[in-house]
Amino acid sequence: MTHPHIMYGSPVSLYSGKLRSYLRKKALPFEERLPAHPAFARDIVPAVGRVVLPVLVAPEGDVLQDTTEIIDVLEDRHPEPALVPRDPALKTVARILELYGDEGLLRPAMHYRWNFPDANDHFISLEFARMGAPATPDDQADTVAAPLKARMSGLLPYLGITADTIPGIEGRYHELLGLLDRHFADHPYLLGLRPTIADFGFIGPLYAHLGRDPHPAALMQRQAHRVWRWVERMMAPEWTAPEFPEHTFAGPAPSASSSPSSGQAYGEDGLFRPAALPETLKDLLKMMSREHAPELAACVAFLDDHVRTTHPADGAAVLGDSGKRTLGRIRFHIDGTPYEAAVRQYAVWMLNRAQDSLAALPEKERAALSRILEETGLSDLLGKCPPWRIERHAYREIWHILS
Repeated sequence: MTHPHIMYGSPVSLYSGKLRSYLRKKALPFEERLPAHPAFARDIVPAVGRVVLPVLVAPEGDVLQDTTEIIDVLEDRHPEPALVPRDPALKTVARILELYGDEGLLRPAMHYRWNFPDANDHFISLEFARMGAPATPDDQADTVAAPLKARMSGLLPYLGITADTIPGIEGRYHELLGLLDRHFADHPYLLGLRPTIADFGFIGPLYAHLGRDPHPAALMQRQAHRVWRWVERMMAPEWTAPEFPEHTFAGPAPSASSSPSSGQAYGEDGLFRPAALPETLKDLLKMMSREHAPELAACVAFLDDHVRTTHPADGAAVLGDSGKRTLGRIRFHIDGTPYEAAVRQYAVWMLNRAQDSLAALPEKERAALSRILEETGLSDLLGKCPPWRIERHAYREIWHILS
């Protein structure tokens, strides 16, 4: 009998939501454990070197950390059903959207969790307390959870969430819900009839924070019901979408026969053809260019200056052995509002993956996708690559110096 994967995670953890959804849609058996499980402190923390969620122990025995890397490994080991688009150009689009969901939605996720205590506080106390001590009584949860809550809520300035930036964060999140709601009126998933890494990037924040915490969950249900239904679809193991009866779904994934005859630009795999992305998806890319690209560009500029002035060795850890979370702080503007936040080297790693996917495309396909990126305001961000890359090795980011 094959042993299942073991996932160490938590319902309240953003990236646990991403991995849980992936494992279910991939139909990979897994056992979920909380950090309270004795094996987490005994085996997992020493292996990874820090407390972090989620972590996956594969049946082969290797300990995997970071959802993006975990998905890479599992897609190689279990090619079917494919949850990374096989079309190279659409794979590039999927990586861009995975980056936006994973990193670009952290601000609304953290704002709506921590800045609405009247609705959220006791629920968060219960979640945080029982993550480490499942038997915590209700009336002790606030006390048990207080240290972890203080540490997590203390990250708001690190992300650029301040009294001055909150109005814009809320306004753009409302706008995003509207964009997604319109998209899901016509398509069950971000790239068509089946989930991909684009969806898994978005489900982390839109489930664990924005779809479960009481205040933002009520907002989503009230304002963007189709987004709420997508969240429910993404957390179910089946690939069905009953709102779309014109499409048939066979087994865990839509069959080739599910491609519609109504003129929609799906391929035989049920995904959009890269040359015919719907306007609703382009609108989402335009939102990314407004909301996330300024921060990413500032991170790249900071790191480029760091490389030129400190000359790190190829393969050296980006953060060294200092235990720091970041190399420094950046300033940028979103919709005219100034922000100050920490440099996120992990986000640049994800950006580099999308840039490399774009650069590897055959000339004709690269030119076609570049026109879409130009139209949506992302061409400069994706097309300008510095003479270095950030890679990951042994659970941390490292430098790869190209010249």
